[in-house]
Amino acid sequence: MSDSNTLSQEVPSTGAEKFLEDNFRKLVWLFIIVVAALIAYGFIRHQSTLKANEAAEAFTAVKTVEDCDLVISRYAGTNAAANALLTKAELLWDQNKKSSAVDVLKEFTTKHASHPLAVQALLGLGSKLDAMGDRKEAQAIFERITSEFAASEAAPLAQVRLGDLLWADGKADDAKKAYEDLAVKFPDLPEFQTISQDRLGWIAAALPTKEVDPPPAPKVEPKPAAAIPAIPGMPNINLKSANSGIGATIAPPTTPAAPAMLPPSAVTTPAAPAPQPAVTPTAPAPTPAPQPTTPSPAPAPAAPTAPAPAPAAPPAAATTPPATPIPVTPAPPPPAAPKP
Repeated sequence: MSDSNTLSQEVPSTGAEKFLEDNFRKLVWLFIIVVAALIAYGFIRHQSTLKANEAAEAFTAVKTVEDCDLVISRYAGTNAAANALLTKAELLWDQNKKSSAVDVLKEFTTKHASHPLAVQALLGLGSKLDAMGDRKEAQAIFERITSEFAASEAAPLAQVRLGDLLWADGKADDAKKAYEDLAVKFPDLPEFQTISQDRLGWIAAALPTKEVDPPPAPKVEPKPAAAIPAIPGMPNINLKSANSGIGATIAPPTTPAAPAMLPPSAVTTPAAPAPQPAVTPTAPAPTPAPQPTTPSPAPAPAAPTAPAPAPAAPPAAATTPPATPIPVTPAPPPPAAPKP
């Protein structure tokens, strides 16, 4: 027994065991630190993801410049804030605030150089500067795109715009060189090969580079309005403004009412003024019969000479007197009965 204990004490411990014995506490603390760092990284990553999603939702609701400013200030450093800058530049340009739009695009290209739309933003910046007349700075931006971002989709467009700027400045040789480089740099893009050949043909034909105003359009004389025929019995309407006010004025009728507007009964036999007894007071009174057996004739023959007024007569017939009034003849007295 004593021999085995002696042998175990004589066997030396290995280096790994000795290292564990000496640094056990340190290893435990290192493990705890690593686990805590992983947890913290996961938490931060989760929070940033939540913030990015919230920023993306806020960006989708952007409609005005103020909305863009709110997203930019609240979610700074996110892709949504960068996209809000681009949207803000477009909104300002649409509002004819061109200088402010260019400043926003410059801020985007400076702060977000690694953004997926950084090259397209540079191309838009150069085009806007060219539209504002700042060709020198626009040319520098197009040259930067063709040299630093030659593999991007914006590079051939920038090459075309560069040649157009040189040609507009009267530098035909430099423009020709730019169009020739377009065909050399992008041989796999047939549409830009066609553009290159067309531009070179235009330079060879010495076409003008500035637009001229078209001749003025011929003056068209306004046609007078057709005269509206007057309707008998209707008032004349003057559609021109009166000197003392605005609006149409109504003039009194210039022609009397035509008999054609009256009903047929009123034209053939005009109505006598009522009452009828007032017209025939001079007629002698009829002599009554002495015998009751002899019936007196009825005064019916006098009825056809004075018919009653027509009920359907229009207002014009009631207010307008007839053109030629016909005198009414009193009815003759009935014959006297013979004496017995």
